Amino acid sequence: MENVTLDVLYSELKYLHKKIESLEQILIPEAAATQRDKDQLEDALREHRQGKSVKFSDIRKD
Repeated sequence: MENVTLDVLYSELKYLHKKIESLEQILIPEAAATQRDKDQLEDALREHRQGKSVKFSDIRKD
């Protein structure tokens, strides 16, 4: 086995990491939020700010 410096090893690991990330992006694409999702999020945030939301811990059954 040839002598490998840490710099070479880290360089190879960095290269492999980039390749894995690109494969993950191809295989597991991020889902973009639809306009409906964004509108529902805005509505929920508005209700929360108005005090209309209920904490999950208050309604949770143990």
